[in-house]
Amino acid sequence: MKQSDTLVLVDAGTLTRPGPIGRLFRLALGVLCLYALAEIVFSVESTTMQPFSSLDNRLLLLLAPLCIFNYVVNIGFSKSWGHRPLIGSTIFLLATAGSAYLFAGSFDSPIFGAPLNVWLAYFYGHLGISFVLSALIATPGCEMRAIPELIGRVSGHSSDEHHCPAGFVTQIDEWEQRRLAK
Repeated sequence: MKQSDTLVLVDAGTLTRPGPIGRLFRLALGVLCLYALAEIVFSVESTTMQPFSSLDNRLLLLLAPLCIFNYVVNIGFSKSWGHRPLIGSTIFLLATAGSAYLFAGSFDSPIFGAPLNVWLAYFYGHLGISFVLSALIATPGCEMRAIPELIGRVSGHSSDEHHCPAGFVTQIDEWEQRRLAK
């Protein structure tokens, strides 16, 4: 699946639940994402919210959302919006960066820093919670279906599943299934 492809959900029970190794791997990725979230929340200078006060860390934190933001939004919300989530976010962030430069004379201002930090916090929070929850309840397929699966379990309804677009997570699950089948 490419980020612009139509969302393809399959019926509940179609995909195999991850085994202990896949769940542990998801937990580790979730902890890393939640660590990134903590870095965003706690490293922000509360009075200035300057986005580039630690530029090297921010650039690293920007890399993942730029690569997989559409997956997180589309699969997590069960909507087929294609590239629109990232395009809309980029336009909004560029507009706030331009406003910061226009009104403050610098991109390194709270006018841009606050929206950027909120966007990054959303991404790492949603992804981190999904990974951890997926590890706890053994969500089949993509971890971004963990929140809908939990809501389905609580409400007594089944939740559709999605094949994981992240090849390395799928490869771990497939390897573990082959290993358990022996």
